[in-house]
This record gives sequence, structure tokens and C-alpha cells, in this order.
Amino acid sequence: MKKKSSRILKIIGLLLCVFTLSGCTKTLVTIQDKCSIMMAKEDFDDGEKFGNYGEKSETYSINEEAKNQGYLLPSDEFNQFMEKKISEYIVELKEYTNAKGEKPYADKEEKYLRAIATFAGGSEVTKDGVTTFNYEKNKLWNNYNRWLDEAKNNSTIGVGLCPDRSYVVFYQRTFNSIASSYTTTITPIDEEYNGVYLEGKSWKEAFDYGFIEGLLVYPVSWMLYQFAHAFGLNGWGQIGAILLVTLIVRGVLILCTLKQTLSQQKMTQLQPELARIQAKYPNAQTNQYEKQRMAQEQMALYKKNKINPMGTFIVLIFQFPIFIAVWGAMQGSAVLMSGDLIGLSLAASTMTSMFNFKSLTCIIAWVIFILMAAGQFISMKLPQWMQKKRVDNVEKLNRNPSMEQSQKTMSMVNNMMLIFIIFMGLSLPIAMAIYWFVSSLISILQTIIMQGLLAKKSNLKKHVKYKTKK
Repeated sequence: MKKKSSRILKIIGLLLCVFTLSGCTKTLVTIQDKCSIMMAKEDFDDGEKFGNYGEKSETYSINEEAKNQGYLLPSDEFNQFMEKKISEYIVELKEYTNAKGEKPYADKEEKYLRAIATFAGGSEVTKDGVTTFNYEKNKLWNNYNRWLDEAKNNSTIGVGLCPDRSYVVFYQRTFNSIASSYTTTITPIDEEYNGVYLEGKSWKEAFDYGFIEGLLVYPVSWMLYQFAHAFGLNGWGQIGAILLVTLIVRGVLILCTLKQTLSQQKMTQLQPELARIQAKYPNAQTNQYEKQRMAQEQMALYKKNKINPMGTFIVLIFQFPIFIAVWGAMQGSAVLMSGDLIGLSLAASTMTSMFNFKSLTCIIAWVIFILMAAGQFISMKLPQWMQKKRVDNVEKLNRNPSMEQSQKTMSMVNNMMLIFIIFMGLSLPIAMAIYWFVSSLISILQTIIMQGLLAKKSNLKKHVKYKTKK
């Protein structure tokens, strides 16, 4: 009983590690991106003033909740003061010239500049007692906090007409949370996606976020961007990009791990012989001699067939960072989240879309989810089914507790991984569910082809052997 509990805890620990590592790639989001995300939540239209956005804006809902909490809200005088400061700062950004003689903000959209002015601001630089601003080194809330202090010391406004500390903390924390939850920010050029104006990132800049981000995440996202634009940004174009990139990534993986993958597939082919060996030593779990003899015979069989039993782990070690990087690229690619499939947004949460019964797109979401779940189930179970079929074809053997225990453990790991993937599939965007479905189809096809080739090779060997004997 203790062994079983320990085994379950190890499996749960493994899944927790997978879950943790799946979020190890950093989101390629700049300060400017965060400002644009926040501004998008304000539902800002030209002509609107700071703090006086419509009922759909985040500030409106923040003010309603803050009022219920008894916080001191910003007054009209404070909002007018902030609007004046924002307008002046936008002019400064447009006129700013850097050390290279460039005007980086001259051609930027007004909405983009307003977002930086409202939610960030250049960092202060003090040299020889003179304070200036580095307009290209933005920091969140720099302007807001600076102007808030100015307003408090202003003879016309003063502390009484400014929001209190509780409101400021609540206001900034809410917007920080909004910006942190937005992950689809990878794009090679400045472009607007779903109302959010995102800053273009270069391959060199991707390395600043991390080695995996530069080496794998950005190139995959770049391919998605190029293919989606080539196919057309109409939903089907994004799906075509997902399909092509998945094929490329899986093709590279197959080529790099072909030797180890063949060893894995050969092991499936050898299951009948392994079963015969294990059946010879039914007490291997408790008898040290039997355990040693069984291990020796198994190793001899592996050596004879040129199989590295560690091949499975080598493949996993090689595949896992690539799997995580592709996951990060798919989640982070802005272009994937900009289209829709027969009215269903590719950026929409799978679960939210499935249970949005007011819209007919929920049917499409259910179809995608069921296909994804079925594909993952078959791709994970197919090797087991093939293995079981080969073992069942062997003449009735003595039951080996060691073999049975190993099979149960493997089955339990696969089942828990399947549950984990389906659970994650519910929380991820529709685009990711499509990616997982395509990936599972490739896995199924790979297993069938390789097993078929190995079976053909095995039968050919038997035929040659039979003819030689004859």
C-alpha cells in the first residue's frame, strides 16, 4: 500500500514539474506593449479625456468598485490636470530626438503615444545636478506617480482633490494584472491586433528575454507570422500556418531523434520476446537472483537488436524543451490570435467558447475540443495498444508481477498526462487546441508508419531465415 502511494505521489510530482516547466518561457512583452494593452481596456476613443471614459472602460468599473470600498476617487480637477500633462507629454515624445539623431516616436500613432504617456513614462536621469528624461527607457507608472505628486503640491488642486493612497494602489494593481494576463505579444513588426498596438520584436531582442526564447520561441513565432500572412489572415490562414509549422517542427524532431525513436519502436516490436523472458522469472520482484538473470537476458536481447534502453529518456530530454518552446510560441504569437474560424475567435478561451450557448460558435468550439481530446487519447494509447496486441499474441505465459506492475505504472502515467493535457486544453485559446489536435495526428501517423516499416522488416528477416533453413 505504501509503495502504491509513493508511486502515485511520484507521478503527481512529475505532472507538477511538467505544469511548472510549461510556463518557464517568458512572455516577450515590452513596456510599450503593456501600455497598449491597458489602453485597449479603457475602450478609448479619440476626443475622450483622462478618467472620463465610457462605461465599458476599466477605469469606470474601477471607480464603481472603489466607491463601494469608500476610497477617495479622483476629482474632475485632478483628471483635467492629468489630461493636460498627457497632452504635453505626447508633444514631447513626437519632438524627442535621440543621440543617433532619430525621432523614434514621430511616426507612431496617437493612441500608442497616449498609452505610454498615461501608463508609463521615461526614466529620470540625473547628471551634474540636472534631471532629464530618457524617453526610450520607459517605466510603468512613472508619469502617473510624478504627476500625482505635482497635483498634491498644486495650490489649485491639493491633496483633497487627488485620489487617496488606497485608490492609487487599487487602480495600478488592477491594470498591472490586466497587462500580465496578456501573453500574445510576439510580432516581428509594429502592428495592431484585436485593438492592441504591439511593438515589433527582433530575434536579437528575443535573446534578451532568455536563451530558449531567442533560440526557439521567436523563430517558431516568426514562421507562424510569415505563413499566416502568406495564407491570408482569415482564420483558415492561421490554421494553415499552425499545420505547416507543426509539420516542420515535428519533422526536425524526427530527423534529430530518428535513431532513438527507432529504438523505442523496436522495443514495442520486441514485447513478445520480453514477455517470454519476464515469464521465466515470476519471482523477480522478491528474488535477487531471478531479478539479475532477467535483467541480463533483457540486456542481451537489447544488444542483439542494437537497442539503447535509455533511448526513450534521451528522446524526452531532447523533445521537452522544444515542446515547451513551441507551446510558448503558439501562445505568444499575436498573429494566431487575430483571426476567427467561422465566427469563432482563435484567441478565445476554449472553455469560455464551449459554454457560450448564446452563440452558435459554441458548436465549433465543442467539435475542436472533442477532436483535440480524441486525438491526444489515441496518440498516447496507440503504442500501448500495439504493445498489448503483440504480447497477447504470445502463447499463454506465467503472470509476472514485475511486468504487470510496470505496465500499470506506465498506464497510470499516461492517463494522468492525458487528463492534464485535456484540462490545459480547456484553459488555453482555440488556436492552441487546434495545434494539439494537429500534433496528435502527426504522432498517430508517425507511430503507424514506423511500426509498419519495422513489422515489414521483421517479416522479411523471418522469410529470409526460413528460406535459408529450407
